[in-house]
Amino acid sequence: MNLSDLKSRPHWSYSSLNQLLNICSLQYYFQRIAKIVATFASINLVLGSSYHRTLEQIYLARKNGTVFARESALEFFTTSWRLATSTANVRFGKQTAQETEDQGRKLVACCLDNLPADEEILSISEPFAVPVMFRGEFMELPLVGEFDLTVRKDGKPVVVDWKTSGTRWSAGQADKSLQATIYTYAYQQKFGINPDVRFDVAVKNKTPVFEQHPTIRTPDSWDRMALLVSKAEAIVKHQLFYPAETSFYCNDCPFSGACKQWHQQMPAKALAA
Repeated sequence: MNLSDLKSRPHWSYSSLNQLLNICSLQYYFQRIAKIVATFASINLVLGSSYHRTLEQIYLARKNGTVFARESALEFFTTSWRLATSTANVRFGKQTAQETEDQGRKLVACCLDNLPADEEILSISEPFAVPVMFRGEFMELPLVGEFDLTVRKDGKPVVVDWKTSGTRWSAGQADKSLQATIYTYAYQQKFGINPDVRFDVAVKNKTPVFEQHPTIRTPDSWDRMALLVSKAEAIVKHQLFYPAETSFYCNDCPFSGACKQWHQQMPAKALAA
């Protein structure tokens, strides 16, 4: 099954868990339960998606033994970017659409200049759906997601996730990532191997920077993740949604209008929970 088919059924994903537990539970409610239409598309998400699609093509060519030429890769990004911004209500910040497009092309070029040459490509954009084991029992909803890239390096599989970032990652950020925990758990469930994880991050500096952040996980990390999933299920079951008033994401939230009226319109049952 492809990722769209897997996502069509009830499930947990890294993005849904991160949104509920770390970003804003009320935003989770608006988007995934109430299904309120977002008032705009985040420029960061649109840029990241176009960047991701471009890297996918670059690595598909490499896996097939060909080269996706630099200028072709840059033009692919431009086409993807312009299509996305023409079909979505994108909110731009300090940069114009053209300035953001130019930045995206620089990120792709920076990535091309830093691609590892000593890695065997195993798979690209590989979907997964695995059960979550908690205290000896399988939980109701599976984990669904996609490995951006898997490679073999020094004889061991490495799950690589592509990211763009407004700032350089701090020391230890990868070691705290729930996404890395989910990916190692899913890979272990699917293939019986605990892989390494690496975040390949293109930083949106004036002159872009390419960073690699490797990390590993142990079975104890998976137990902790399963407990977090059980807490997430309890939050949804009991409708314990509330606004994260000081969240970093607040100013760029496409549900801010609904949030302002939340205390007036939330069902009494949820308010009393």
